[in-house]
Amino acid sequence: MRNVYFVQVDISASLGAESAYLPYTAGILAANAWRSETVKTAFRMKEFIFLREDPAAVAARMEDPAAVAFSNYCWNTEYNKLLAKEVKARFPGCVTVFGGHNVPNDESFLEQFPYIDILCHGEGEDTVRVLLETLAVSGGLSAVPNISYRLPGGGFARTEAMCQKTLDYPSPYLDGWFDPIVAAHPEITFNAILETSRGCPNRCAYCDWGLLRSRTRLFPLERVKAEIRWFAEHKIAFVWGADANFGMFDRDLEIADALVEAKETTGYPERMRMNYAKNNADNVFAIVKKFKKCEFDRIGATLSFQSLSPTVLRNIGRTNRDLDFYRDLLTKYNTENMKTYSELILGLPGETYESFIKGIATLFEIGQHFVFEVYGCILLPNAQMGQKDYVERFGIKTVKSEIIRPHFHEDAFDVKEYNTIIVETDSMPREMWVRSTVFFYLAKAFHGNGLLRAFAIYLYQEKGVPYEVFYDGALTYLEEHPAFFTSKLFADIRAHADEQSRGVNNPRLTFAPCGDVIWDDHEYAVLHILSRLDDFYEELLPYLKRFDIAPDIFADLLAYQRAVLRRPNDREAVVPLRYDVHGFLSDVYVNRPHPLEKKKHVLTLRDPAVQTTWPDFGKYVVWYGRMGWGSYKENVSAASAGGADL
Repeated sequence: MRNVYFVQVDISASLGAESAYLPYTAGILAANAWRSETVKTAFRMKEFIFLREDPAAVAARMEDPAAVAFSNYCWNTEYNKLLAKEVKARFPGCVTVFGGHNVPNDESFLEQFPYIDILCHGEGEDTVRVLLETLAVSGGLSAVPNISYRLPGGGFARTEAMCQKTLDYPSPYLDGWFDPIVAAHPEITFNAILETSRGCPNRCAYCDWGLLRSRTRLFPLERVKAEIRWFAEHKIAFVWGADANFGMFDRDLEIADALVEAKETTGYPERMRMNYAKNNADNVFAIVKKFKKCEFDRIGATLSFQSLSPTVLRNIGRTNRDLDFYRDLLTKYNTENMKTYSELILGLPGETYESFIKGIATLFEIGQHFVFEVYGCILLPNAQMGQKDYVERFGIKTVKSEIIRPHFHEDAFDVKEYNTIIVETDSMPREMWVRSTVFFYLAKAFHGNGLLRAFAIYLYQEKGVPYEVFYDGALTYLEEHPAFFTSKLFADIRAHADEQSRGVNNPRLTFAPCGDVIWDDHEYAVLHILSRLDDFYEELLPYLKRFDIAPDIFADLLAYQRAVLRRPNDREAVVPLRYDVHGFLSDVYVNRPHPLEKKKHVLTLRDPAVQTTWPDFGKYVVWYGRMGWGSYKENVSAASAGGADL
């Protein structure tokens, strides 16, 4: 029997890691291939390579491999190249096979990398099984579907493309493929992938599912439920849902019940993250409500927009519901104190700086004040947007940008991985991409994390100041005062964005009291500002006073804004107020705005989960409570101030 290895390395799990993902993609490929008697007879599945170990050490411990198969995405392709090169140098006769989303739908990888022998295009279960069956009998590769390969005399060949029509594949969890991994690594807390369906009905140009145009297929329900029981039995900490639209089908409610039951009876999985359906709001609401009861999902429902520009949406082949629909939906979630999350993509064709910042402001206007994210537009090789004619049509320019994983230590990065990101289009010059990036991080820190949210909401509701005007003005104000402590933070963020836009560097942003842990840009700003909160408000006061807020209201807004923020060792704040600022903001959050009421009272704000050190605060408040939910003290009570003169 000849030895076969499968490689699917986790970006953040080096040797000695505390947590790691089980290699689901490699597992389902192996499980399906070894269903074949021919493969069973000819090959021994020797090892899953899933930790980011030294490639030379990995190749050195391999035992005469006949084939090594690599699963590629943006977070492991560079590692896979290094390991394949090492394998080929030690074992020239070994067949190296590359597949996955990061493998282009052409022969370019074969042209560029002589240590790769075969490329698998599209879904791989049937392809890998037939490939191993063919290698077992030393047959010609022309009958293997969906591959490109080297010809003996030079050049390349491409075989017939065939679509997988069903998902009747064995489960790597249930068939025991991962049991040896879990048993061999008691020191690792394992995470897992749950795939209940595959495919997507949408045709978004930035997504590589769009070109596949595959209908959504379902894994058998009993298999899914059995995998959930396996997660519980094996104490899987975190489960990532691989579905594109969880909640699209009514049976997803039953799957959610199975997840909740597993957690409530065993404690596992501890957390879950799903990509929710765009067009079945009732099912998604019901699922998020189920998950909320057992604190399963920190993020909550995803209300994705990608852009709020009609021009951009036309260019990317996407449609959104009208804003009233999303406003009503946000009101429903916020009234139930249920979390929601919205996202935009920066760099889409047709977007301008003005339309981008207006898009963020529109999120605030419809009630998304807490959790919003902006992702750089990754140019995926198999997406419509990644095709040459699309790139030329919209003047798209890209750079390779190093992938930095926040919340890890600097020494966690051994082999650099890269995304190809859009940094310029014919509607957004590079310098505007940089400013858009800085604006987003400022809006996320000042509004999402709440540093100036009370002022922004008051000015919008009471004085009609658009959110984009307020925050763009704050950014300009900081640029005009470069000596400020706060200005230097955003100058660092600007320098970071500028270097990223030119593909020359991707520096790490750290906060000294937390050691060498890497932080996302807005987290970097928030941590530094909270450590010098007096300086922050002193620097911003002249800008805030430009808006001619009545002195007594201004004083209340400032007192409330400072008191409500969570900080280390800050258990309670008591503030006398002339106006019902807290009630005013709370009603805005559920889209029931009303004028700010004059009401003398004493407000007590308590933090029920005080963190006593900056490392713990950074981890549990800024990271785990990221995107704004964990920023404010949760327990708030008011007492009458009587007739006292406040």
